[in-house]
Amino acid sequence: METEEAESDVVELPLIEFIGINFITAMIPFYFCLGIFLFFEFLFIKIISLSFLIQLFIFPFLFFFLYHIYILILIEVCAIWVNIWNKKSPQEQGAFKRVLHDLESAEGKMLKYYHRRGFIIKYPVWLSSKSPFPWLLNRALRRIGHNEIGNNVIYCDGFPGLELTKIGDNSFIYPTSAISSHAIQSIFGKITIKEVKLGKNTILYPGCIIGPGSLTEENVTIYPHSGLHKGWMGEEDKKYYLGIPAKPIEKEEMKK
Repeated sequence: METEEAESDVVELPLIEFIGINFITAMIPFYFCLGIFLFFEFLFIKIISLSFLIQLFIFPFLFFFLYHIYILILIEVCAIWVNIWNKKSPQEQGAFKRVLHDLESAEGKMLKYYHRRGFIIKYPVWLSSKSPFPWLLNRALRRIGHNEIGNNVIYCDGFPGLELTKIGDNSFIYPTSAISSHAIQSIFGKITIKEVKLGKNTILYPGCIIGPGSLTEENVTIYPHSGLHKGWMGEEDKKYYLGIPAKPIEKEEMKK
């Protein structure tokens, strides 16, 4: 009986919709880039009559140009899906029951579209971060997840917050650090969704975990392997933090 209830408490994307979303989001950018490629080939061969060797020289530049265009269009197509879903169920903050057996209820509907937005954003975020154009990651987070990402924010190879994150200018997130605007309380059957706010010039060293509702002021440094729990807030005039949960320290202590 418990197994049957556990199997029913899942959020599943209908198969037809799953295939449709994957096909449209992947193939529209592909065919657009294919059209550009064929146009250039026609231009090089028929109009300009470039030699094969010159075409070989130009091809790597054309490939990276099309790769960049592919990601840009992918982001925009995914953003269209999310905008449609947001009209049906906008982003919400709070602590919600994980009503997975009744997706037509208010909380069930909210969770359904929350999971769909999380599903569709993952591929462009991954592709952007692993591409030769990592700055497109911030564009994906802004356009698809509607996150507020400031200027010169650098995500290294970590785990960005997909929704409800607000990061100030010149912030730096080191590899393996993670930001999450949601946390699941499996014992109580609830999910907490709260905006994460990082002030300007925030630095997250490797291995830091930032939970929902966390707030840092400007010029704050979180040292390695530290954790900011749900609703974490720093202390006034304290700029350096370490530990789980992160507590203020003096910079001289780190040198020791």
